[in-house]
Amino acid sequence: MKFIKSLVLLAILITFSNCSTTSNSDPVEVIVPPTMGTLTTYYAIDITINSAISGGDITADGGSPITARGVVWDVHPNPTISLNSKTNDGTGTGSFDSTALDLESNTTYYLRAYATNLYGTAYGNQVTFTTPINPDDLPVVVTNEVTEITTNTALSGGIVTNIGATAVSSRGVVWSTSPTPTTSSVGITANGANSGTFTSELANLVPNTTYYLRAYATNLQGTSYGEEFTFTTSPLLYSVGTGVTAFDGSHYNSVLINNQEWSTSNLNVTTYSDGTIIPQAQNATTWAALTTGAWCYYSFQTSNGIAYGKLYNWYAIAGIWNEASKTDASLRKKLAPTGWHVSSTADWTALGDFLGGASNAGGFIKEAGTTHWLTPNTGATNSTGMSAVPGGNCSTTGTFSGIGASGNWWCSDEYNTVNAWCSGLVSNTKNLSSAPINKRTGYSVRLVKN
Repeated sequence: MKFIKSLVLLAILITFSNCSTTSNSDPVEVIVPPTMGTLTTYYAIDITINSAISGGDITADGGSPITARGVVWDVHPNPTISLNSKTNDGTGTGSFDSTALDLESNTTYYLRAYATNLYGTAYGNQVTFTTPINPDDLPVVVTNEVTEITTNTALSGGIVTNIGATAVSSRGVVWSTSPTPTTSSVGITANGANSGTFTSELANLVPNTTYYLRAYATNLQGTSYGEEFTFTTSPLLYSVGTGVTAFDGSHYNSVLINNQEWSTSNLNVTTYSDGTIIPQAQNATTWAALTTGAWCYYSFQTSNGIAYGKLYNWYAIAGIWNEASKTDASLRKKLAPTGWHVSSTADWTALGDFLGGASNAGGFIKEAGTTHWLTPNTGATNSTGMSAVPGGNCSTTGTFSGIGASGNWWCSDEYNTVNAWCSGLVSNTKNLSSAPINKRTGYSVRLVKN
């Protein structure tokens, strides 16, 4: 027992002796254990539908040789070398290039450089890139030429000849005042889906402006575009007038054209300017018997008055309201409000001359499009702002024809005791015509400021 205590005491003394130091003692060597390498990832470049180039730079091996290096990628963040989607680009430190292959088009990938040594695998910073759309997966669409151009509307469209990899979900045209319009442009139509032909109506255009237009088609892979066309809207040939208010309080807008101020809608009053009632004919028998002023709706249907106004016989134009006024012109009423008159042949002739002649003037006067006019509504641009609509006519026997196809307006001029002058437009020409017509016929009326 005494021997064991002596050994313990000896060990303690030896320990204290070894721990004593002096200023002349040698320094103790510190050994740092090896670690994984240090590296950065290069951004992806030269990205195609199925490949991209990247790489990395290994700045330190961590005290253990780099035995494998490359890049690894996936559609999910933080890819690792447990994936098959990786490259093996040699060994050692320094920079290296890598090519990622077998990628999918139109897909976002996450990529990291890696470096492996005895102690594990280190990764560089993560970069992302997106492969472009495969053109073969996109629809094929052809743009139609732009037609029926007016001051603020036009007609185009296209045809989807191939839907691509998936069904076409939307199609139409896009336009802008700058080249290469896209679906993010202000001007766009939506004209159905799938393949085939479609028609696009452009609206809210600015007069006398050049536009660029393309057809488009979209599927799950993206949007493709057809050929680009340019077109210029027609210039305005008018300025806005002050308008005119009739005896019944109804107001008619007006336009100023070559020093003439015209109303922009057909007359729709039931009284003369002094408030005297103009009789309404509600059947063919009544209409056919009239030799004084009267009016009717087309087909005797009130609903037709909304867009086309009323049809008047010429006796209403002349203010012939009773038997006495047939022979005594001093007793006749005035249909137009004070300061205005029913358009005359001279008014229509001056308008036609200003618009380049009667053979083309009708196109500038007619309302554009086919909301009221029948197809083809040839040459209609409404550049005058007169918005002439095809109200048709009521014959002397009380039958109706021409709504949608023709618009006819009485002139204040008498041709002879049976007929008076009128001016007319039709849907399939640009002509502005004039002819003498039986006074008992029902036609539309436009006003001109004195």
